Amino acid sequence: MSHSALSRPEPSARTALLVTHSHEGTVLCPFFSKCDGLLIIDPDNGSREFRAREDDTPDAMCDLILKTGVHRLVLGFIGGPAAQKLRAAGIDIRLGSGALAVDELVIGFDDLPAAWAHPDGACADQ
Repeated sequence: MSHSALSRPEPSARTALLVTHSHEGTVLCPFFSKCDGLLIIDPDNGSREFRAREDDTPDAMCDLILKTGVHRLVLGFIGGPAAQKLRAAGIDIRLGSGALAVDELVIGFDDLPAAWAHPDGACADQ
């Protein structure tokens, strides 16, 4: 068996964004569990999928995110417990600005600041 067959595949570039729909279009939502849902963009093939928010609790939003199987998430804010839960599941969480188009956020994912949780439950960028 070759070395490449033993190595783990690269995580997909599929990226989930917490979004809200406004008169200006679909934009990044500044509130974790109050957004309209998740927009999942695959920059490799251009596909887009929207999954509506099921409930307005942080746990329900975490569950919705985890069901997508994505490893990359862009949002405007996340509380410490939710950040810890998603990070423990292997999700790379980045903070974005609603001033940028969702496509720009996906393309520039690696340049966005990582969200990390303080022990007191707050969340900040690195």
